[in-house]
Amino acid sequence: MGEVPPGTGSADAGPGGSSSTESDEEPLARQGPEIVRETFPTREVPAKIVVNNPMFRDVFDCESYSLVNKSLTYGSREAHTLGRRKKDVAQSFGVRSEWDGTPPLKVFQFLRKFAKACDDNDVSEAEAFFMLQDFTKEPLRSEVMSVMPSRHGGNPGEVNSYLELINWMLRYHADEASLAA
Repeated sequence: MGEVPPGTGSADAGPGGSSSTESDEEPLARQGPEIVRETFPTREVPAKIVVNNPMFRDVFDCESYSLVNKSLTYGSREAHTLGRRKKDVAQSFGVRSEWDGTPPLKVFQFLRKFAKACDDNDVSEAEAFFMLQDFTKEPLRSEVMSVMPSRHGGNPGEVNSYLELINWMLRYHADEASLAA
């Protein structure tokens, strides 16, 4: 039988070992670090905008502007590549396609074009949330930035996800009556 290092225990009660009748559990100080599972945010779809005319149901549904990449993870890795992704999306989106909020019904065209450019460049919803404001002009940019959470935690923000931001834009810039006219 081979030598057993002291304190490791063995089936027979030798020097420094433990008998099989003693507990096989190691003391808490000897156990390895606990595996901490990181909890990621869950994707929540905001309440739908209720419309009277069923023809307008799809254009007022924020999920129709959702992206293929539904990842909600946004960390240092995504922040590091955000600048390059913005340039790629700008190339697909078009240089002169920024929107300032007028006319209000252009919100549908703007959101469809933005979603397509993000899908073409595999941008996640977490990245698109921070990227959308860069494709707007003043005064809309200030409005969008005021409802988003600040990066330093001073403003908790009215919206916290890409879909909430889309829903806010639809509520703020479009209504069923002006679309029907």
